[in-house]
Amino acid sequence: MPSSLALPATSTERKGQIADIEAALATGGLRLRFIPWLEKGYDEVRSPARNRSIARYLVIYLAAKLLFLWCNLKVGSTVFRVSMTLRLGIVLPLTVLAVYLLLGPFPAWVKGLAAFVPLTAETALVMLLGRLSGSAAADRYVFAAGIGIFAQTLLMPAPFRYSVRGLFVNLALFCSMGLAVWPGHFGPRISSDYLIFVVGFSLPALYERHSRERSRRRDFLLNELNRMRVEDILTMNAQLSRLSNLDPLTGLFNRRYLDAALVRLCKVAFSKGRWIGILMIDIDHFKEVNDIAGHQHGDLCLEQVAQLLQNSVRVGVDTVARYGGEEFCAILPDADEQQATAIGERARKSIEAASFPGVPGSVVTVSAGAAAIRGRIGSPFTPAELVASADRALLAAKRAGRNRVICTGQYAVPEMAPPPSPITPQLEPLPLGSEGF
Repeated sequence: MPSSLALPATSTERKGQIADIEAALATGGLRLRFIPWLEKGYDEVRSPARNRSIARYLVIYLAAKLLFLWCNLKVGSTVFRVSMTLRLGIVLPLTVLAVYLLLGPFPAWVKGLAAFVPLTAETALVMLLGRLSGSAAADRYVFAAGIGIFAQTLLMPAPFRYSVRGLFVNLALFCSMGLAVWPGHFGPRISSDYLIFVVGFSLPALYERHSRERSRRRDFLLNELNRMRVEDILTMNAQLSRLSNLDPLTGLFNRRYLDAALVRLCKVAFSKGRWIGILMIDIDHFKEVNDIAGHQHGDLCLEQVAQLLQNSVRVGVDTVARYGGEEFCAILPDADEQQATAIGERARKSIEAASFPGVPGSVVTVSAGAAAIRGRIGSPFTPAELVASADRALLAAKRAGRNRVICTGQYAVPEMAPPPSPITPQLEPLPLGSEGF
């Protein structure tokens, strides 16, 4: 069953909603009303299908009554003429109006009133036809009116509170017309007998309606409770899955996620003949930071470097991950070797310019190796070889004195066309999904 209940903003609100549903499930008695937010949710879930069912019932009920016109003709021309005129002139328009209101965007009380007006008009019409038919057939019409009241109480899928009101209105009409239009012929005793007959059948029908609505409400509560618990489980699983892809210290993606993302992004780039770059970044002399300042300051250093790297890449495009220890990696879709080097240089400068409290000299530097490739379908160049190229460039940066970015040059696949000019911002972005961090 679909639900219209809004998702809560916090886990506390969700726990409160679950507690409300459990309390409603534990409630006994005859009362069929929920607390406001649950009642609103139930009406939004049930109302569309229920209103369509009521509209269908009204159409079928009216069609059945029109079929009985031939019975009116057998009773007499006057009864037939009155029946035809009033049904087509009053009951039919009221039914059409009720169907329009039930299927339209109108308040619930308007729809509840509209559902019972045609049926009440039909009850009055049948009682009037009984008066016009004379004593020989009057009891048949009174009986038909009683059966109609019983049928609408049992079969029409209106909310229980509207069914109760409709029953009392029809019983009052049935009793008053029975006493008023035949006082001389039947007398109060026979009218009371018919009333007892109608009430005797309608009350069990009303109880059945109550039981059905209570069952539907309970099903709604169970479905909502099950939906909320399933959503909580899915949310928890999604959080666990995300946590399994994150480095707990820096909050960056971990090596496991990096390897999968690199394969995926290389596949996309190679299939479209696009560039993809990579940066391997290592903190210079990090062992001395741990040995002199302590591992706690070393962890703070890693966290700050991770944040600076994250701020230096293209937001929503590049993927930054902790490769291991003090080494980081950034995947750069649509970046050739020049752009990869520029991004690495921007990261290097931002780290060099930052202050690292607790670190000797309060200055931290990094070395970076950049590599890029523009491949094609069937290229023998693998993601692992791209990482190895950047790693060789990183080693060269360290040997050259650290605190610098070195690019390996173009690692182009043999037999490829010459590389194009640097990619402009107008280039169609890669379909990264959630790879950008």
